[in-house]
Amino acid sequence: MDKKITFDTLPSAVMELTEKVDLLISMFSTKIEKREEIPKYMNTETALEYLRKTGLTISKSKLYKLTASNSIPVYKEGNSLFFTQQELDKWCEENIQIKLNKERFLSTIKKYNYGK
Repeated sequence: MDKKITFDTLPSAVMELTEKVDLLISMFSTKIEKREEIPKYMNTETALEYLRKTGLTISKSKLYKLTASNSIPVYKEGNSLFFTQQELDKWCEENIQIKLNKERFLSTIKKYNYGK
């Protein structure tokens, strides 16, 4: 409100202020979709769900095989397995790079073998 409020304009100023407060209340009372929080340590099911959301769909048995061969970063506590988001992200990036390099290599060999 940049205008000067006088006794005569007080009712309209209060009405304007009330409308703005009502607008603010309605804005803050609407549910803001909270970004899903990823726990620091994920169990097997949560890790599989996280990997699916990042675009890598693997089965539970495949994940267990990767952990048994120490091919994926994992923390073991008794019979439980735990994963961290940062390590899974890094592992995914490394595996994508390895896959791309393998495809380029096979493509080069194919060209060499077939003369194209």
